[in-house]
Amino acid sequence: MHRRLLPSLFFTVLFGAALPGQTFDPDEVRTIDGTYNNLNHPSWGAAGTNLLHTFGIHYADGVSAPAGANRPHPRRVSNVLFAQNGLLNDPLELSDFCWVFGQFVDHDISLTPDGPENITLLVPAPDPHFDPLGQGQAIIPMHRNLFDPATGTGPGNPRKHPNLLTAYIDGSAVYGSDEARAAWLRSFEGGKLKVSEGDLMPWNTVDGQYGSPVDPDAPHMDDAIGFAPRLFVAGDVRANENPLLASFHTVFVREHNRQCDRLAKLHPEWSDEEVYQFARKIVGGLIQSIIYDEWLPAMGIELEPYAGYKNDVHAQASNLFTGAAFRLGHTLLNGNIRRLDSEGNVIPEGNATLRDIFFNPDATRLIGLDAYFLGMAEQTQQGMDAKVVDDIRNFLFGPPGLGGLDLAAININRGRERGLPDFLSVRQALGLSKYTFHGQINPSPAVFGNLQLLYLQIDEIDPWVGMLAEKPMPGALFGETILTVMRRQFTALRDGDRFFYLNDPLLTEADKAWIQRTSFRDIIMYNTGIKLMQDNVFRATPHEEICDNMSFDLFGTVRLHNGRPVPGVELRMGMNETAQTLTTVQDGAYDFPALPACTMQTLEAEKADDWRRGVSTFDVIQGQKHILQVQELDSPYKIIAADLDRNGSVTTLDLLRMRRLILNLVTDVE
Repeated sequence: MHRRLLPSLFFTVLFGAALPGQTFDPDEVRTIDGTYNNLNHPSWGAAGTNLLHTFGIHYADGVSAPAGANRPHPRRVSNVLFAQNGLLNDPLELSDFCWVFGQFVDHDISLTPDGPENITLLVPAPDPHFDPLGQGQAIIPMHRNLFDPATGTGPGNPRKHPNLLTAYIDGSAVYGSDEARAAWLRSFEGGKLKVSEGDLMPWNTVDGQYGSPVDPDAPHMDDAIGFAPRLFVAGDVRANENPLLASFHTVFVREHNRQCDRLAKLHPEWSDEEVYQFARKIVGGLIQSIIYDEWLPAMGIELEPYAGYKNDVHAQASNLFTGAAFRLGHTLLNGNIRRLDSEGNVIPEGNATLRDIFFNPDATRLIGLDAYFLGMAEQTQQGMDAKVVDDIRNFLFGPPGLGGLDLAAININRGRERGLPDFLSVRQALGLSKYTFHGQINPSPAVFGNLQLLYLQIDEIDPWVGMLAEKPMPGALFGETILTVMRRQFTALRDGDRFFYLNDPLLTEADKAWIQRTSFRDIIMYNTGIKLMQDNVFRATPHEEICDNMSFDLFGTVRLHNGRPVPGVELRMGMNETAQTLTTVQDGAYDFPALPACTMQTLEAEKADDWRRGVSTFDVIQGQKHILQVQELDSPYKIIAADLDRNGSVTTLDLLRMRRLILNLVTDVE
């Protein structure tokens, strides 16, 4: 017979995994700059090392001259092929979370900033936006990317470009890739990162608060608009670019500090440094898990199962990946930024346009995170195609003539100045079949017709143009070329990382299991006021359908008050015909998967046992003292167990039932 536990068998229910229990070992944590990840090659993937030229170097002179001298002007390609009229939603119905998270990931693994060399584009006249009067004076300002000064000296030493970030997926967008930035971001109290009012990222002020004077020694943060002197400070310089991106940075800062609170309770003896490093390890693992278990699969990218760390795999990003393939998000974004309340309604401040909130941190400070996350979860991103919304094709960082840029034209020109091969050469290097006519790239006349108009020779097509124009593979967001590049790069980022969370020696198996089953939705709900959000945030879901697409896992361990696990406890989740029951295993563990989130749930625990085991007159006396408030029961679990009639309190009736049980007058407590 199943019965509740009596006072001698109190238990606790612990949710989530146990966090690290090992002694802190500084040799088993990541360096901030990525060095010594690979012990055989300590500089592999380190900040400041050069991008890989896996697909060859194709400068016009073999040294540094931009490629594509015979190709059409980048702005002409943009106007003819990439101009987008109206919305062209993603047929996979992926949400705005997809492209924003892609931007966050990009800013975690690669940064090659501009150098001093000017390659400004003179806009062909007339231009409908930049030069409507046909004066021939309009320009799109642009500089060549920074390059390694030890390269580009001659035919045997062509120009190469550094990656200023760690190549690894390690949360460097949150923590930084150099010691100075990492130190500035830390509070040095309890392992936590600095935050400002509203639990936002710190500002570049003397104390990190918005209203304080700007700190001249604060780490540099990009500001292409010059909106205000006060900017959020993050691990990556681009965090203020838009409030969606800033929200992602902020939620991981909050998660780091939440983990610090948990670690401090579990390990009060740990130092600030120990708590910081373990929290950093957990957050990095969560970002990795989201990428490999949620984000990549949502886009149709399936990798071979993880087989462990491989010290011969170089995780550094390739020149082609950062210069073309991973710029895929520029076609996915929407010019309309949805901002919703908890009921699915547009907030009083209204939605926003992307062009109006570039580098405007006040759009985050005044609105907060919730409205942006709820808007991203509902809105479908734009399709993967050779189309780009005007917000970044004509109004990037301002209107034409007043700071406005064309990101499509810049991307095309960027590939040329970085010495990238043409699209067909990329496919050949990947081992893919070589197209022989434009219609093979995409059978749509609107696509291949414009490609043929712009590029008379198919082997002149710019790599970024060809990748976006290519017809998507079945069930995938991308065409074959980007899909192949993405598989290769993210496999290398996983397999070549000694501290990938599934390989990390300081994370217990319980930690790894908790990280792997904690979704991006969970992290957002842990760290915001949001109560409803679909399980898969990368799938756009209208507010009224969230409950049908939202569930939660309930798992943990049943333990005595002294910590000993209790096997054989029957747990019942729910009260109707759909209730689930299970019995705890030898270590007291249980797991209820995929419970409906919008239905009221109750959890009851029962155990088949001899009710009299361990119950004595002493228990009755303790109950009497509790009722008389002479010496109250010192644990809520003892109170629950002593409340035999389940009325919410321990009364004389409970004691009478206990006496009858002791005297063998009854065999049940009911």
